[in-house]
Amino acid sequence: MKFFERIFLVNKTIPIKLPTAIDYYGEIHSNQIYIKRDDLTDIAFGGNKARKLQYFIQEALSKNADSIVTYGAIQSNHCRITSAVATMKGLDVYLIQPESKEHEKFNGNKLLNSFFEPKIITAPVENIFETIDSTLNQLKSIGKNPYFIQGGGHGDLGTHAYKTAYDEIVQQEKELNIQFDSIFHASGTGTTQAGLIAGKVMNDKDTNIYGISVARNAQRGTEVIKASLLSYLKSYNYYEINNSPINFIDDYIGKGYADVYPEIIQTIKEVVRKSSVFLDPVYTGKAFYGMKEHIKRNNIKNEDILFIHTGGTPILFNYAEEIKKELL
Repeated sequence: MKFFERIFLVNKTIPIKLPTAIDYYGEIHSNQIYIKRDDLTDIAFGGNKARKLQYFIQEALSKNADSIVTYGAIQSNHCRITSAVATMKGLDVYLIQPESKEHEKFNGNKLLNSFFEPKIITAPVENIFETIDSTLNQLKSIGKNPYFIQGGGHGDLGTHAYKTAYDEIVQQEKELNIQFDSIFHASGTGTTQAGLIAGKVMNDKDTNIYGISVARNAQRGTEVIKASLLSYLKSYNYYEINNSPINFIDDYIGKGYADVYPEIIQTIKEVVRKSSVFLDPVYTGKAFYGMKEHIKRNNIKNEDILFIHTGGTPILFNYAEEIKKELL
C-alpha cells in the first residue's frame, strides 16, 4: 500500500463530501461546458484545499501532532480550511501571515477564520520563512509537537489529492457517458494542476489540462508544476511525462495576484446569472474568464470541456467595493 493511501486510512472522520457533482453549464464557442463543483466539498465553504487538507491533517494525526503551523495571506482559502479541519480534530492552529492593510478588513476569509480562533502571527513578507522557523522552534521548546503545512497545501500530499480527483472524474465520465477533451482550472501554487496531470498519466488518458495562472508567469509556474509532478510520480515509479505537456497560461494575470479587472467581474456576473454558481474574483473568476478567452483565441470548437470550480467564494465579499463600482 502506498504512503498516500496508508495515511488516508488513519482517520476517515473528516466530513469532506466526495465525489463532487459535475453540472452542465452551457455552450461557449461551440463547446459544451461542464463545471465540477469542488466548491461544494462542504468543509467551511469548501474548495480544493479541503481535498488537500484531509491528507495533511491525517498525516499530522498519525505523527501525534498537537498543533499545525502554516502560512498564507489574510484572505487565504488555505488558511481558512486549515483552521477549520485542524480545529475539528482538536489541534491548535498557528497562521503566519504577511503584514498587510487587509488586516483592517474584517470580512471574507478573515471573518470566517476568526470563528476558529487560530493564533495569528504577522511578519513582513520578506521575513515569513524566518518567522515560520522561529515559530516551529518556539513550539518545540515548550514541549509541543507541531506539524508544518506549506502554503496552499503544496507538496506530494496536495498533488495526490488532485490525482484522486482525476480518478473521480474518470469514473464520472463513465457514469455521464462523456469523455472530456479538456479540463480548465485556476492554477496557483501548482499542486492542483500537477495532481490532475498525474491522474492523466496514471490513467493513460489524453485530456488537455489547462491551468489559468492567477499570479505566476509561465516559466516559473511551469517549473513548479513539473517539479511537483515528477516528485509525486517518482513515488509510484513513473518517470516519463513526455506526452503530458504542462499548459500553464499566464495571459490573464492582469497586474498580478488579486488584480480584479472589469472582465473578471463581468464574467462572475455572467456565470451567476446563467447558472446561479458564484465564482470569486481572485481565482475562479479569473480562470473562467481565461478559459473563455483561450477557447476563442485558439478557435477551439466542438469539445466537451470541464471547468473545475476550486472554491474561494468567501473572497468575493472582500472585493465588494470594487465589484460595486463595476456593477452599479
